[in-house]
Amino acid sequence: MDIKQMKRLRIVWGTFLTVLVILLTIFGFVYTSKRTPYKDAETKLVESAKKYVDVKFLYPSEKESTRVSYSEMKEEGYIDKLSVNDDACDGYVIVSSNGMTFEYKGYLKCPHYTTKGYEKK
Repeated sequence: MDIKQMKRLRIVWGTFLTVLVILLTIFGFVYTSKRTPYKDAETKLVESAKKYVDVKFLYPSEKESTRVSYSEMKEEGYIDKLSVNDDACDGYVIVSSNGMTFEYKGYLKCPHYTTKGYEKK
Protein backbone atom coordinates (compact mmCIF):
# COMPACT_ATOMS: atom_id res chain seq x y z
CA MET A 1 0.00 0.00 0.00
CA ASP A 2 1.24 3.41 -0.79
CA ILE A 3 0.76 6.58 1.26
CA LYS A 4 -2.24 7.85 -0.76
CA GLN A 5 -4.17 4.64 -0.21
CA MET A 6 -3.39 4.72 3.51
CA LYS A 7 -4.65 8.32 3.77
CA ARG A 8 -7.88 7.40 1.95
CA LEU A 9 -8.37 4.39 4.18
CA ARG A 10 -7.79 6.50 7.28
CA ILE A 11 -10.32 9.12 6.06
CA VAL A 12 -12.93 6.44 5.28
CA TRP A 13 -12.53 4.76 8.68
CA GLY A 14 -12.46 8.08 10.51
CA THR A 15 -15.67 9.19 8.78
CA PHE A 16 -17.32 5.83 9.47
CA LEU A 17 -16.46 5.93 13.17
CA THR A 18 -17.59 9.55 13.52
CA VAL A 19 -20.95 8.80 11.88
CA LEU A 20 -21.34 5.71 14.07
CA VAL A 21 -20.74 7.68 17.28
CA ILE A 22 -23.19 10.39 16.19
CA LEU A 23 -25.90 7.84 15.34
CA LEU A 24 -25.48 5.98 18.65
CA THR A 25 -25.66 9.28 20.56
CA ILE A 26 -28.86 10.28 18.77
CA PHE A 27 -30.35 6.84 19.43
CA GLY A 28 -29.51 7.17 23.13
CA PHE A 29 -31.16 10.60 23.39
CA VAL A 30 -34.31 9.40 21.59
CA TYR A 31 -34.56 6.28 23.77
CA THR A 32 -34.10 8.30 26.96
CA SER A 33 -36.65 10.94 25.97
CA LYS A 34 -39.29 8.27 25.26
CA ARG A 35 -38.77 6.62 28.67
CA THR A 36 -38.70 9.82 30.74
CA PRO A 37 -42.50 10.28 31.07
CA TYR A 38 -42.85 6.68 32.26
CA LYS A 39 -40.06 7.08 34.81
CA ASP A 40 -41.80 10.24 36.05
CA ALA A 41 -45.04 8.27 36.48
CA GLU A 42 -43.16 5.56 38.41
CA THR A 43 -41.69 8.25 40.67
CA LYS A 44 -45.16 9.71 41.26
CA LEU A 45 -46.42 6.23 42.17
CA VAL A 46 -43.54 5.66 44.62
CA GLU A 47 -43.97 9.08 46.28
CA SER A 48 -47.67 8.39 46.78
CA ALA A 49 -46.87 4.96 48.23
CA LYS A 50 -44.45 6.49 50.74
CA LYS A 51 -47.20 8.78 52.05
CA TYR A 52 -49.72 5.94 52.06
CA VAL A 53 -47.42 3.56 53.96
CA ASP A 54 -46.51 6.27 56.49
CA VAL A 55 -50.14 7.04 57.32
CA LYS A 56 -51.40 3.42 57.27
CA PHE A 57 -48.34 2.01 59.10
CA LEU A 58 -47.93 -0.73 56.50
CA TYR A 59 -44.22 -1.12 57.11
CA PRO A 60 -43.04 -4.66 56.37
CA SER A 61 -41.09 -6.73 58.87
CA GLU A 62 -37.41 -7.32 58.28
CA LYS A 63 -36.72 -9.36 55.12
CA GLU A 64 -40.38 -9.13 54.08
CA SER A 65 -42.21 -6.95 51.61
CA THR A 66 -45.58 -5.27 51.20
CA ARG A 67 -47.37 -4.60 47.94
CA VAL A 68 -49.33 -1.34 47.62
CA SER A 69 -51.46 -1.07 44.49
CA TYR A 70 -52.40 2.03 42.54
CA SER A 71 -56.10 1.28 43.09
CA GLU A 72 -55.63 1.20 46.89
CA MET A 73 -53.87 4.55 46.87
CA LYS A 74 -56.46 6.04 44.51
CA GLU A 75 -59.36 4.91 46.71
CA GLU A 76 -57.73 6.54 49.73
CA GLY A 77 -56.97 9.76 47.81
CA TYR A 78 -53.16 9.53 47.81
CA ILE A 79 -52.92 9.64 44.02
CA ASP A 80 -55.40 10.95 41.52
CA LYS A 81 -54.63 9.87 37.97
CA LEU A 82 -51.85 7.68 36.66
CA SER A 83 -51.42 8.25 32.94
CA VAL A 84 -48.75 8.94 30.37
CA ASN A 85 -49.56 10.71 27.10
CA ASP A 86 -53.30 10.28 27.81
CA ASP A 87 -52.89 6.50 28.17
CA ALA A 88 -54.28 5.17 31.46
CA CYS A 89 -51.74 3.13 33.41
CA ASP A 90 -51.87 0.75 36.33
CA GLY A 91 -49.18 -0.16 38.79
CA TYR A 92 -48.03 -1.02 42.25
CA VAL A 93 -45.15 -0.43 44.62
CA ILE A 94 -43.24 -3.08 46.51
CA VAL A 95 -42.05 -1.87 49.92
CA SER A 96 -39.32 -4.02 51.40
CA SER A 97 -37.37 -3.80 54.63
CA ASN A 98 -33.60 -3.88 54.65
CA GLY A 99 -32.92 -3.69 58.35
CA MET A 100 -33.20 -0.03 59.34
CA THR A 101 -34.39 1.31 55.97
CA PHE A 102 -37.26 0.71 53.59
CA GLU A 103 -36.87 0.33 49.86
CA TYR A 104 -39.65 1.37 47.47
CA LYS A 105 -39.76 -0.02 43.92
CA GLY A 106 -42.48 1.13 41.53
CA TYR A 107 -43.88 -1.03 38.74
CA LEU A 108 -45.93 0.51 35.95
CA LYS A 109 -48.08 -1.06 33.22
CA CYS A 110 -49.22 1.17 30.36
CA PRO A 111 -50.41 0.33 26.84
CA HIS A 112 -46.96 1.09 25.37
CA TYR A 113 -44.67 0.47 28.34
CA THR A 114 -44.24 -2.03 31.15
CA THR A 115 -41.64 -1.84 33.89
CA LYS A 116 -39.25 -4.77 33.81
CA GLY A 117 -40.31 -7.26 36.47
CA TYR A 118 -43.99 -6.20 36.51
CA GLU A 119 -46.17 -9.05 37.75
CA LYS A 120 -49.92 -9.02 37.22
CA LYS A 121 -51.75 -10.25 40.32
